[in-house]
Amino acid sequence: VVQIPGVKNPDEVIRIIGSTAQLGFYQVLAGDPALTEPPQIVPADEVDNIKEDIRENLKDDDAYKEGKTKVLFSETPARQGDGIEVYGYIVNENPDLTGDSLKQNGANVEFDQTTGKRIVSLELTAEGGRQMGELTQRMLNDSLASGEPAQLAIALDQDIQSAPTVEDTLGANISISNDGLPDGLPEDEAKQLETVLNTGALPVNMQVISQTTVGPTLGLSSLKSGLLASLVGFGLVLLLLFVIYRALGVVADLALLIYAFLLWGLIVIIPITVTLPGIAGIVLSIGVAADANVVIFERIKEEIRRGKTPRSAIQAGYDKGFRAILDGNVTTLITAFILFALSSGSVRGFAVLLSIGVVLSMFTAIVITRALLGLLSDRGIHLSPALMGVSKSTISATQQQAKVR
Repeated sequence: VVQIPGVKNPDEVIRIIGSTAQLGFYQVLAGDPALTEPPQIVPADEVDNIKEDIRENLKDDDAYKEGKTKVLFSETPARQGDGIEVYGYIVNENPDLTGDSLKQNGANVEFDQTTGKRIVSLELTAEGGRQMGELTQRMLNDSLASGEPAQLAIALDQDIQSAPTVEDTLGANISISNDGLPDGLPEDEAKQLETVLNTGALPVNMQVISQTTVGPTLGLSSLKSGLLASLVGFGLVLLLLFVIYRALGVVADLALLIYAFLLWGLIVIIPITVTLPGIAGIVLSIGVAADANVVIFERIKEEIRRGKTPRSAIQAGYDKGFRAILDGNVTTLITAFILFALSSGSVRGFAVLLSIGVVLSMFTAIVITRALLGLLSDRGIHLSPALMGVSKSTISATQQQAKVR
């Protein structure tokens, strides 16, 4: 099953996926006097003819070695006017790296955190990263000797899809960008490159059995339903805390509202694209935040039943409950880290939002609620056992058991 979001032309996707026999990374060989032929803009019906002319011209280049090198082409719609831009590249006969070097779904369209420009990030296997490092170092050495820029051609079935310039030695994590444009890579070009890279490494011949297109309206409806369910669940958690813990519940509710505000702020600032799995991560983190409060409040109630004053019970409750909260949240973070490391795509979004939520829940449960309760005590507001959800009968019973012991 191949799922590709944000695609406007399913037939083009099927064409690309259906031609995934060979994905290759090639060093564009430096030639004298030019690295490649300049682009030729021609009508679509003359592309084959112009390719032959470019091939014959490039065969006269010093970089061309019969039997060891070949000429590959890229075809892109002309940026100005009608026609097709055709580029010719001299590359080695065999690819320097194949699609096997790329992790499954290792290509993703992202935005550079420094420049904000659209890029395509690649994640290679460990062996692929090693080979890429050796290849790009060799390319840079050749570039330094020839004075020509180092280009890495990405080809699908002998057609060049992209030929970015290499400016440094690369490893397992690579980003493809276009610094010459204000927004980086054009959206359509970035999406197509992502599709080519993620599907081009499939070692099988593809046959389309069925095709389903989910429109943006249905996707938006699912997202809205997920958000509504999250809000309803959040409201029920607030209500339950108030009913069981009274004044403590009000404090916990305020802390959870602060938690929600901080979480949403981080989602907007980073920024993070919220998907349905991401919403699931947020909902789970709300439960983690509520659970942290429950652990502490039950400790506080236990201390009050033993006859301690509310102020001293609050202090003891936080001291005794902290270790249990820390252990539980660290375990959750380890699980989220494993999910992030071993998965891809939307599952990673779930892991990221769950991790952020867990860290924030620790902050709100231990710092915010404690600060609010301390503020109430400093202002002289009396928190009776009844206001903290502890009945007199349970206090008496606990104290009587203590005397018997």
